[in-house]
Amino acid sequence: MTLNMELTLTQIVLILVTCSSSSRARECRAEQCGQDFLPWTNLTQLAQLEQTEAFSMKVIVLTMNRPESLMRLLRSINNTYFEHDTDSIEVEIHVDKSHGWLYQDCVKIAHNFTLPKNRGRVTARIAERNHGLRTAWFDSWWPETDQEHAIIVEDDLELAPTWFSWLRKAWLSYRHRGDVAGITLSRQFLMFKKPERNVEILNDHQPFLYKLVGTWALSPHPARWREFLTWFRSKDSETFDPYVPGLITSDWLHMHTWQGRRHMTWEQWHIYYSEHNNLFTLYINLPNWEVLANNWSEAGVHSKTSPNKPDFSLAKGCPIQLQEFPETLKKFDWDTMEIS
Repeated sequence: MTLNMELTLTQIVLILVTCSSSSRARECRAEQCGQDFLPWTNLTQLAQLEQTEAFSMKVIVLTMNRPESLMRLLRSINNTYFEHDTDSIEVEIHVDKSHGWLYQDCVKIAHNFTLPKNRGRVTARIAERNHGLRTAWFDSWWPETDQEHAIIVEDDLELAPTWFSWLRKAWLSYRHRGDVAGITLSRQFLMFKKPERNVEILNDHQPFLYKLVGTWALSPHPARWREFLTWFRSKDSETFDPYVPGLITSDWLHMHTWQGRRHMTWEQWHIYYSEHNNLFTLYINLPNWEVLANNWSEAGVHSKTSPNKPDFSLAKGCPIQLQEFPETLKKFDWDTMEIS
């Protein structure tokens, strides 16, 4: 009887701590107080949050005419590791309008794909006209609440089995922060401040904040995403210049405008908005060049050829770093130098 009473008291304390931490996170956002805290004190409490906190995850797949790439991505989604019996996700497959048998194959794949039993539903959204990549991104998701989460993936990506487990933990740890524009599953190695080059931020393989948006497998913060889209829609997208001095991406947008491909680029808008609102994307660079999402860089909008191999290897098992969420997140500027 004593043992049962002790267990009951422990559960009560755990629930109280969880509720108190969640309330603190909500109050902190409203009062604009310090953001460097976690709404849990140990992994047991985090596991409790995973089953009690309001949280949903939608996987939004953007595709058009690359059926083999689409099938590879969907197979990886089907291999998602779920920690709890009640875990589920929602998948939306957005097929932009095109022509030919490759496009038709993508439409068939979208209509026929299913998730494992009791793990969620799948919806196919087939566009009636071609929208282009920017509209595909910006019209893909409008969260109604801050507890709705999504990850937007283009069809030449591939996800590691532990992507959902880590991403949920990361959001439950950091979604109270007002400086997080989103969380990416891709590896940080790009540095776009001139002269641009590849520079990796290791940070002891722990999560960190970097100015540059991670466009490969991006999970936007629901509130920041709504604010960003509201701002974008207030601008004339054909005449407004989201120029950020010193970044090569600003020049790329000018080049795309000259080529008549302005509507195919969305990243620079996010870069400009992040610069003017002090927003960052959360990354994790795992050891051994492993990633939670890799990129096969198939021929398409950004590339004319396919390398027929991914940029990095998918994470195997569950690296210990996927259990580490520092209370204080280090921040890195456009030049990959730490912001003190």
